[in-house]
Amino acid sequence: MAEKVNLRPDGFAEGGGLIDDFDGVISDIRFTMTDYGGSIQEKIPCARVVFDIDGEEDVSLYSVGGKGDFAPDDTGMGLIVLKSKGTLTKKSKFGMLLGSIVKAGFPLNQMDAENIGYLVGLKGHFLRKVVEYKGLAKKKDEREPTVLLCTKVLELPGEAVKGKRKGKGKGKAAVVDSGLADALAMTILGLLADSDDPIAKTDMLSSLFKVPNLPGDKKSAIKLAQNDEYLSGRDEWTLEDGILKMAD
Repeated sequence: MAEKVNLRPDGFAEGGGLIDDFDGVISDIRFTMTDYGGSIQEKIPCARVVFDIDGEEDVSLYSVGGKGDFAPDDTGMGLIVLKSKGTLTKKSKFGMLLGSIVKAGFPLNQMDAENIGYLVGLKGHFLRKVVEYKGLAKKKDEREPTVLLCTKVLELPGEAVKGKRKGKGKGKAAVVDSGLADALAMTILGLLADSDDPIAKTDMLSSLFKVPNLPGDKKSAIKLAQNDEYLSGRDEWTLEDGILKMAD
């Protein structure tokens, strides 16, 4: 049955469709090919970023290069070089996003050079900024090109941002609620059972964001699911090289 549009005013979205100026969590990210809804003739590679904003999802596309430059790998988490051009440029929209995330507080040494799954779970403030392309004159009445960038990292994937703790010293490790841990394990087991195959941790996290009734509160459940110590300590599955596999 086709999905019906909500025609009540209290169900309408704000603005003209471009999300801007919000606190949100990256709930999924992967490379794909797009023609921007038919607005260009040939598909080009881009990063498809899903933002969780107070429980609602919105998507932004970030270009990574021109046609024929790159292609998504089999996982969608990496890029394959197709031509002599082997690196992203800082002027690509995805390059701008990554640059803004580092500038906003994400440690460069925690970024994977070949897999963008490390961004799943990042909470930040995002703001749309005008892109200035030298040598390109804007047509009359044409809207300024913009890109959604990170202006502040509010929480790193799986942990609180450094410096948020009160007092001195490292402090004690947070105590994991056993009830939440067991209930979350049942949810993850359900995802593994539905898959019939091992699943990447990043794919598991993306799926959890879409589960309507996570045990406990959503923030606590997602944070626990991002914790490799928790995932590695369970008997129901194994975690190796970022891949979850049902235990024998």
